[in-house]
Amino acid sequence: MNAKFKPLGLVAAVAAATAGYNGVANAQLELAASSDLGNLALIPYYTVRDGNVTGVHITNTSDATQVVKVRLRRGTDSMDALDFNLILSPKDVWTGFLAAEGEDVVFNTTDSSCTAPATAGGKFTMPGIYRADADEGYIEIIGMGQPLTETAPIAVSAKHDSTGVPADCAAVRDNFFANGVATTTRGVIDGEASVQRIASTGTTLALNEYEAPENALKVSYFVRDAGSGREFGNSATHIANFLVDASITNQQFGLFSGDLLGFDYPDLNGGVGAGLDRDRFKELRAVLGGASVINDWSANADLNVGTDWVITFPGQYTMLDLPHYFASLLTAGTDDAIPCLAGAPIAANTFDSTGSVDSDDFSVSGACDHRDIPAVATFDVYDREEQQRSQPDGELVVSPALPGQVVQTLLPFEVNVVQWGAEPVLGSENSDIVVAVPDSPFGWAELNVRSASSKTQAVCEASANSANFNIGEGLDAIVGAVVAYGCDSTDVNANEIPKIGFVAWERSFPANPDSNYGRIVEHSYGGVGS
Repeated sequence: MNAKFKPLGLVAAVAAATAGYNGVANAQLELAASSDLGNLALIPYYTVRDGNVTGVHITNTSDATQVVKVRLRRGTDSMDALDFNLILSPKDVWTGFLAAEGEDVVFNTTDSSCTAPATAGGKFTMPGIYRADADEGYIEIIGMGQPLTETAPIAVSAKHDSTGVPADCAAVRDNFFANGVATTTRGVIDGEASVQRIASTGTTLALNEYEAPENALKVSYFVRDAGSGREFGNSATHIANFLVDASITNQQFGLFSGDLLGFDYPDLNGGVGAGLDRDRFKELRAVLGGASVINDWSANADLNVGTDWVITFPGQYTMLDLPHYFASLLTAGTDDAIPCLAGAPIAANTFDSTGSVDSDDFSVSGACDHRDIPAVATFDVYDREEQQRSQPDGELVVSPALPGQVVQTLLPFEVNVVQWGAEPVLGSENSDIVVAVPDSPFGWAELNVRSASSKTQAVCEASANSANFNIGEGLDAIVGAVVAYGCDSTDVNANEIPKIGFVAWERSFPANPDSNYGRIVEHSYGGVGS
């Protein structure tokens, strides 16, 4: 992200080199603007719409094996649309690209680096559960941990040989089963230990122990439309010192199957769900929030130039009472529909004598939705000469405007695309926001956002009671492990709405598509959000 981004609350990392934590422990979370390296990277936008493909490059710049979570969040509500674990040996690079294949969204790769699970023919196909509205979204890439030494079994098994192939990816994947037990059972023991076979052809088991991941990830992306000949790309937004403890999780079960060491973690609130290294989203808000968004725009129809602004609010899912939100999705449109109301919370579920739950077990008495969205966007729009322009009533205006005129637009999603001018660049369906600027072909704008509702912002977390584990189907599966899902508003600044993104700029030549070109320009950030 732009090195000029210095929002309130952004401070330099504490120079701590605590033994065993590679300088990460006790360091403060920060935007990695100067080094562009971190143990968290956020790609603000992916799309597979209208023939677009989105490419991802992930580089491990360190001398240590890195275990990395790759997670696609759908753009409307940032539900986990697809995720997998990636194991990068020292100095390794992994590449892949997202594309539409029929009705499926597929993550393709020809890379040999170990993944958990394994790809099917070089592909990860997005599961159906959150496939709807997931043609667009954003991507989280979170460093989960690294082995204490490069002689650890996982490091040895993941290491590429002279032909460029890892030694034993099947043995590497042993570490990501559930319910590992030292000396007897492969899989995750806790966030800092796992068990694998020494070799996938044998039965001898060995322990791996992990420490916090270094700020070693370098992530970039591109969006390509082969039909128009346009491609543009950029570096991800990198955050340093996001996790200060290892957070190794399994790829078998999730939170609502009763597993707090499952694939839902780590997330943008921190490490594993058993309480280790949590409550990070409040710090992330201070780093990525509290500032206005500044960038250029162009709507020059004479030259076939258009621009789209991408405005992403990462991590909003951490502000949902997820069991009740999931229940509302499952029951939507039925006679037993369960609401997820802002300002009218839903109480923790109750269980019957068999441990089952249905829609009658939910009562409206608490808060389900504490997100910043929908957000009100206030634009100050300028042309390049700051000349007076007239605008139709209710539209955005090019400043200076008449006194007292305030233009507001609603940004309803976690990934929003604002179109400037008549022609879209990205072909997004995540927004129908079009800025009308008929009298001015180009300029710049400053955007401030605030939550559109009076709800109290809070970060929500799960707790579990093994007596109520109930891995079943439907609502039973969703709430089977969760007895209480608490939402804490302490230290959550409502003005610090995290935001990342860019302007996508394109010039097209209808008579000669091979000459089309475009670029991405990151947003700059300044002032204080309203």
